[in-house]
Amino acid sequence: MLFSDVCKVFKDIEDTSKRTEKIQHFIKLIKMAEKENSPASLRKICYLSIGRVYPEYENRELGIGPNMLIEAIKSIGIKEKDLLEGIKETGDIGIAIEKLSSQIKQASLFQKPLTLDDVYDTLKKVGEIEGESSQKKKIRHISNLFLRATPLERRYIARIILEDMRIGMNIPTILSAFSKYFGIPKEKLERIYAVVNDIGLIGEKLLMGVDIDKDEDLKLKLFRPIRPMLAQIAPSIKDAIEEIGTPQFETKYDGARVQIHRSGDKVKIYTRKLEDITNSLPEIVEEIKKLDKDNFIMEGECVAIDLNTGRPRPFQDILRRIRRKYNIDKMKDEINLRVYLFDTLYYKEPLLDVPLKERREILEDILSEDNDWEKKREKIEREIKSDKKIDISYKLVTEDVKKAEEFYRWSLNIGHEGVMIKNLKAVYTPGSRVRTMYKFKPTLESLDVVITKAKIGMGKRKDWYGSFEIAVKDEDGNLHPIGHVGSGLSEEELDRLSKKIESIKIEEIGDEVVVKPEIVLEVSYEEIQESDKYNCGYALRFPRVVRIREDRPPEDINTLEDVKRIFQIQKGRKKVTDKN
Repeated sequence: MLFSDVCKVFKDIEDTSKRTEKIQHFIKLIKMAEKENSPASLRKICYLSIGRVYPEYENRELGIGPNMLIEAIKSIGIKEKDLLEGIKETGDIGIAIEKLSSQIKQASLFQKPLTLDDVYDTLKKVGEIEGESSQKKKIRHISNLFLRATPLERRYIARIILEDMRIGMNIPTILSAFSKYFGIPKEKLERIYAVVNDIGLIGEKLLMGVDIDKDEDLKLKLFRPIRPMLAQIAPSIKDAIEEIGTPQFETKYDGARVQIHRSGDKVKIYTRKLEDITNSLPEIVEEIKKLDKDNFIMEGECVAIDLNTGRPRPFQDILRRIRRKYNIDKMKDEINLRVYLFDTLYYKEPLLDVPLKERREILEDILSEDNDWEKKREKIEREIKSDKKIDISYKLVTEDVKKAEEFYRWSLNIGHEGVMIKNLKAVYTPGSRVRTMYKFKPTLESLDVVITKAKIGMGKRKDWYGSFEIAVKDEDGNLHPIGHVGSGLSEEELDRLSKKIESIKIEEIGDEVVVKPEIVLEVSYEEIQESDKYNCGYALRFPRVVRIREDRPPEDINTLEDVKRIFQIQKGRKKVTDKN
């Protein structure tokens, strides 16, 4: 398959703003792979269309930044000065290189045309180059691609390398195309994707014609992390009980969500961003290895604990441990961690379709503990200050509102966030915000949002980006701005954010830059208001950054539906206040 043919369809996708038309154009790519009887080609197209080379769960990068890319582009006769001017004019290195390529003599006219395999395999090889002279080798491989490429091909090669395709394709849109072409409900494909986190694998398997309900590669596997199930916001404990019936209450911990996989002596720990943090948490690994049971995937919350009080330490302490690459033993002595486990997703076989009640029983069997608050409250309170590295979440099964509220207050009193409220009959739905699990906290729920634009600050902040446009997503993954935030960040955090923004900016508009939606912030606010300032119809009043959520992927930010739900909860609370 010629890469030029793929690029023509990429351009068709880019040239329309209508999602239905993007889906139809992507179906052309499916048909092209089908015509060549090449499921592997569809796999590669899926990755490249979203600016990737590797599956999402691998968390691997090509290791080529803008400066290295510019060096490679210079080798085809384009001057750096002209390229930088072109980027400034267009805000896009892809269009800049395409325009400049059209103005110079094309060596590519005398080269063998690039195939899809040429481009994908070269980029994959580039990502695997390490060691001495790796930078020179990477530049050489990229230069060779550019030498053989047409101007349009260069547009997309440059964008793929920077992981910024700008054609408006994302995972939900590709899944919609698969659903339409292969006649499979999108909900089923979404569930499979949340398990495998590999859009290319799904495309390849669909074109192969496998039974997607039985194919082992599309099922939960050890050491291939899945996206976590997410909770809805409960207006009150009473409302949640009325919704669920007899729920299981658990203490809500303010930590980092982790997924622990074990087979024999092999243990891996992943974050909710699917990052492997095993090496950063050696004491947790050792404790997991001591368990009698084997072949499991457990889910929990990693919390930094002050052993003098038994109370959680600031969230930033957890991030310091997770991000640590060197001197881990020293940091381990400074910051004590404990993982509160609350679910089992795999035990000798996948458990996603097993009700929570049974999954919890399996977890209690693996850990030889249940931490039933009603029966073991004294024991739990004695052990709060212990140096336990792993524990099971504190639970209470009840439909008694007063008893549940007592457990909620107790959880707050020992320093935790609130409670989780779970339906014991519910299966595990990875990657979804479900109506079978709720969270309840004492304050109006904060929002996880993503930065879409940044603006240079004023006064003391003139050397940094000081104001950020923030957005939530809709059900199709499209982003909707909901406000601007600047307060709540320290100078150190502003400096760190500004450096990150410089590395992901994609367009400059005066003193404002458009960025790749990668940075997740947790923000609080006075209230959510109806507003015509933003297309979504809502705006945050007095938003403030609670923290930078380096542990959360952009895919897990709050949705527009969440905003609407919080708005309704807020209206209900206002009515109660007004009556009083």
